[in-house]
Amino acid sequence: MTAVEQDLRLHSVDPCSDPRWAALMAGPGGSLFSSPPWLSAIVDTYGIDLTADVLVDAEGVPVAGLARARLDDLRGARVNCSPFADRVDPVADGGQWPRLAESLLAAGVPAELRVLHADAPLEDERFRQVGELAWHGTALDRTEEELLAGLHSTVRHNLRASQRRGVSVSLGDGLEDVRAFHELHRLTRKRKYRLLAQPLAFFERLQERFAPSGRLLVGLAHHEGDVIGGVLCIRWNDVLYYKFAASRPERLQVRPNEALAWACMRAGQERGCRLFDWGVSDLDQPGLVAYKQKYATEERRVRVLRHVPAGHDGSRAAEVGAVLGQLTALLTREDVPDDVTRRAGELLYGYFC
Repeated sequence: MTAVEQDLRLHSVDPCSDPRWAALMAGPGGSLFSSPPWLSAIVDTYGIDLTADVLVDAEGVPVAGLARARLDDLRGARVNCSPFADRVDPVADGGQWPRLAESLLAAGVPAELRVLHADAPLEDERFRQVGELAWHGTALDRTEEELLAGLHSTVRHNLRASQRRGVSVSLGDGLEDVRAFHELHRLTRKRKYRLLAQPLAFFERLQERFAPSGRLLVGLAHHEGDVIGGVLCIRWNDVLYYKFAASRPERLQVRPNEALAWACMRAGQERGCRLFDWGVSDLDQPGLVAYKQKYATEERRVRVLRHVPAGHDGSRAAEVGAVLGQLTALLTREDVPDDVTRRAGELLYGYFC
């Protein structure tokens, strides 16, 4: 550790309100999933206990940090650095990471984080990789003509098809836009993926926190008077995050997804974004990975890292996880009323963290 690193002071702060954390997240290492408005929406929806550790230099300037959620529920005590998020990279170099990791592991319970850019956690022998996800991004810092030419030929073909078939896309950020998207999102999760959806309250809180500053974008695809597809994007710094997407499978032949993606990427360009972040995809969903590859200029892997204290018995968490999976399968059956499935998501989604 250098003399400069020794002079750094560690502070535990509330990442939803502390100005030092806000300043760190406004810098080049900040991301949507560690941003104060995103974290406050999670806290208000799920009641999670969130803390951030910030390293501050002698002038009081924050230079490194990591937020974490301390959870203690029916799945047991644990720490998750990326609750309900694609990934969270610590803002830290190799010399700063040990101090953040020490605080992270101090509770003596299992700890997990997902990293895309950070190298220091990958080299920390106290963590082991337990999973891997695909991540894709599309560069937006080029002309619209260059952006279109960079898309796979099938995407360009499907864009022309969507226009011929009368698909239109509206872009908004109001509560009604969010609620219309969530209805489609909830049904897509149930009928296509047999999964529960996050409650509407979370989406409403995202709208409350991001829309007033022009950071929220809801795209809705319309065809013959119906909403047949939608996406919800959020801008943080100079990145537009493609966070949620949904569509009606029986109307996919008119290509709403391509029309939505193109409209949102163009909106990102107009708002000065350098990158369209497609988020993560499970590697056992090759169709989704292949779809994003047709747009992406960059593909990387998000590593899921976990620390398990010596002697820790993980059987309880495994048993509860299995029961939650069985409940999800039961509550997303076609013969279960949609309102019951919706209510199940409101009651259970907080345990999937």
